[in-house]
Amino acid sequence: MTRISSFYYRLGVVSIGLFILNFGVDAQNGFRLGVIDTQKVFENYKKAQEANEILKTAQDRLTGQLKGIQNEIETMEERLTKQKLFLDDPETETLENEIRLKRQEFQRELEVGQESILAKREELLEPLTKEMEELIQQIGKSEGYSLILERRLVTLYVDEKYDLTERILKLLNDQYEKGKLKESKQLAAPAEKGDANRSGKK
Repeated sequence: MTRISSFYYRLGVVSIGLFILNFGVDAQNGFRLGVIDTQKVFENYKKAQEANEILKTAQDRLTGQLKGIQNEIETMEERLTKQKLFLDDPETETLENEIRLKRQEFQRELEVGQESILAKREELLEPLTKEMEELIQQIGKSEGYSLILERRLVTLYVDEKYDLTERILKLLNDQYEKGKLKESKQLAAPAEKGDANRSGKK
């Protein structure tokens, strides 16, 4: 889809949305509209930031590992270039085979590493996406929203009073902080109990 086509597609979506909105307002009182920038929520959600840091660390490790193999390949190729005139054919063939095997190792490690990172990304981020969607649906149902839209995809302009982004983000981060606090208390409880038992024995 070209940029112009994309613009007219989005414009058409907005026009349809405005038509539905106007129809809803005329048809019934209390029509409530909300929009959310889910990308902004995800980028600033602390749990998602932690997940992304884990993925970044894994990607950096993979990059370092591949860089090491690449350096080995370059060293072997340089050696072959410098010594080729002084090596017998079997020796040359052996070195070429070693280079080929090392390139295959590089490709294998690249594919396995990328697959592992993608699987980990899905494992870490899919539950967070579900968590955000469930929170949005909960707010939509409990507070009587008629329509909640993705701001970045279907709007060219929206009044800030309809924007629920910061509210959703705060709720998610508050839930996250409460969970961390609860977890830290649970971890501290056994230690405190052990200290109390030792004090009692004395």
